[in-house]
Amino acid sequence: MNQLKTMLAVGIILAGATSCGLFSKPQQPQPAVQTRDVPFFARNQDQAPRKRIMVLPFLDEKAERTQQVAEIARTTIVQELLKTNFFVVVKNEDFPHNLSQFMTKDREYDLEKISRIAANLGVTAVIEGKVMDIRARRIGDQVGLIRKLRARVDTTVRIRMFATKNAREILHDVREATAESETTRVGKFAESDRYLEEDPILVRDGVTKAFYGALGPIVKAVEKLTWEGRVAMVSGERIYVNAGRLSGLQINDILKVTEEHEEVFDPETGRFIGTAPGRMKGTIEVVSYFGQDGAIAVIHSGSGFQENDRVELY
Repeated sequence: MNQLKTMLAVGIILAGATSCGLFSKPQQPQPAVQTRDVPFFARNQDQAPRKRIMVLPFLDEKAERTQQVAEIARTTIVQELLKTNFFVVVKNEDFPHNLSQFMTKDREYDLEKISRIAANLGVTAVIEGKVMDIRARRIGDQVGLIRKLRARVDTTVRIRMFATKNAREILHDVREATAESETTRVGKFAESDRYLEEDPILVRDGVTKAFYGALGPIVKAVEKLTWEGRVAMVSGERIYVNAGRLSGLQINDILKVTEEHEEVFDPETGRFIGTAPGRMKGTIEVVSYFGQDGAIAVIHSGSGFQENDRVELY
C-alpha cells in the first residue's frame, strides 16, 4: 500500500514538472538569422580594389652570377610594390605549373603563355624583372680587421609586364641607376671589384634605386586595367570569391558576375588576340570575409553562378 502511495506521489511530481517545462520535449533549433560583419573600410572611397599581380623569379643576364643577386632584386621590387598599397602580390607557388617550363631558348619567360594561365588565378598582370648589368668599384676602404668599405654601384635593370586579359605586353622599361653604399668587411683586404658585384648589401642598394624608378610606370600601366576576381566556390546561396579585404573589397560592395571570357584567335595566323566578355549572369553582394583574402557574398540578382565565373565591381 505504501509502495502504491509512493508511485502516485512520484507521478504527480513528474506531471507537475512536465507542465512547468522542466522535462518538456526539446524544440527544434531555429534557423540562424544572417548577420553581417561590422562595416569597416577595406579601401579608400576613391580607390579601386587592389590589382592582383605576379612577380616572377627575376632573371640575370649574367648566368655565372650567383642567384642571390636576382633574388635580392625581386624581393626589393615586391616590397616597393606592396608599399604603394595598390597591389596584392600572388605567390609564385600558387601558379599551377613549374615556371621553368615556360623558359625560352634565350633564357627568357614566355610571358604570353604564363599570362593566359595566370588569368585563371584572378591575376591582372604578370611582371618579369631582369638584372642586365651590375658594376661596382670601391671608392673608400678603411684599415683594420673589421672595417667599412664604401663602393659605387652602377646597375642596369629591365622590367616587362603583360596584361592577362589579352596576354599583351603593356610595359617594357630599361632603367639605369648609380648608388653609393657601404658594407662591412672582416679580415679581407685583397678583394676584387668583381666580388663586390655580388655583395648583398651593395646589390640591394643598387637594384633598389634602379627598380624604384620603374614603380611609377608600373602603377600607371596597371591602373589602366580593370579589376577582376573569380568565383572560388558556390554553396547554396553563398558565393565565395577569391578576393577579400586584402584586395580591397568592401562589405556591401555589389559585384557583377559574368561567364568565363572566350579566347579569340586570329584565323589566319592562329595568334591569340584577346578575350571576349562572357554573358552577364547577375550580381552578388559582399557580406563577409574568409581566409587570408576571400569574400563571402549573397545573391543580389540573377542565378546560375558557377565556380570560375568572373566578378567585377558593378
